[in-house]
Amino acid sequence: MLPKYESIKFQCPHCNTVATQEWFDANKAGSTANEIINNLYLDYRNQVRDYTQEAILVFLRGIKNPLQSRLYRFVPRGFSVATCAACNNFTLWVNKELVYPKKTTIPPPNEDLDESIKALYIEASTILVDSPKGSTALLRLALQMLLKQIGKSGKKINDDIKDLVTEGLSPTIQQALDLLRVVGNNAVHPGQINLDDNAEIAEKLFSILNYIADQLITKPKELESLYKDLIPLETQEHIKQRDKQK
Repeated sequence: MLPKYESIKFQCPHCNTVATQEWFDANKAGSTANEIINNLYLDYRNQVRDYTQEAILVFLRGIKNPLQSRLYRFVPRGFSVATCAACNNFTLWVNKELVYPKKTTIPPPNEDLDESIKALYIEASTILVDSPKGSTALLRLALQMLLKQIGKSGKKINDDIKDLVTEGLSPTIQQALDLLRVVGNNAVHPGQINLDDNAEIAEKLFSILNYIADQLITKPKELESLYKDLIPLETQEHIKQRDKQK
């Protein structure tokens, strides 16, 4: 749940907890101050004669706008702060855009990815809030490089996926690959998926890329290591000879 302007609850970029957010800006501060003053005078009005009521109402109406406008001298227009109920740290917003902190709650890249792919992943995460389309385009490039890492051409993603399917790729992994491919293509070329203001879609693609890496790189690597550690070399040779037989 990415931070969203005036959202009552989102995942705090400081503590990574999905928590309630308390919002503050000049408008809310002015409204709160006016409400307090009105409540104070409401108690006072219960103790005075009827002929003084109108004078008090005129006074309250008279201070409403000046109080609000004076607050803008100290709190600029378009300036908002949301305080996290879990950690008490704040996020700073200007004109409804998050300006601090610029980090997101994206999980780290799969450790078995090549360093160049990890760098792309991290770069994509840093621009996610400002440019979901740019972030998605970088993830598409990361997928292309991932396919090259596992031995494919890395030139045409669609052709590489086709080869993997021919080799017996799981339908679930195929769907994950095509999902990232199709959404990524829409980030590079105009398509039916609007990514201009949809960070939620882009956010999910990070987990999908990590899932693909886990299935195509990490798990085979772990299985190969276990195989070499547990199966005696002599037995490994027998298995190779068995598999050569037609």
